[in-house]
Amino acid sequence: MDWWVLEIIVVCILITIVLVLGPLIKRYGKGYAADVFRANPRTGKSYLVLMDIAYYLIFGAYVLFSVQFDRDVSGGWTEQVSAPQLEASVVRIGGMLLLMGLLHGLNVLTLPVIGRLFSLNRQLDDSTDGDSGHLEVA
Repeated sequence: MDWWVLEIIVVCILITIVLVLGPLIKRYGKGYAADVFRANPRTGKSYLVLMDIAYYLIFGAYVLFSVQFDRDVSGGWTEQVSAPQLEASVVRIGGMLLLMGLLHGLNVLTLPVIGRLFSLNRQLDDSTDGDSGHLEVA
């Protein structure tokens, strides 16, 4: 097969990974996020929407950065698909999966900290709502 056919296949695989794994991770992570943001569910929903946008921007950028418009002669690519092109294609797909895994893991580890900070912030806001904002002198 020509080198560009494999290139189109790889780009389609990368886009499919983003469109399938992104919502799948979100679907199974909703319960976890609900537990983390139970004190402030509205903020949690807003945070998750913003994180989804960030993820799609990052993954879309990865796909665009990795597209090849011309065969990489210095990388050993020939007119027909060869081992160096297959290797480069597998590395690109693996890179996408690694990026998704790292970002998801980082989110899972930091989400409780962020949820706690938001709940403390809300408690602080609730405790100052009753005050007039002025210090009283005795």
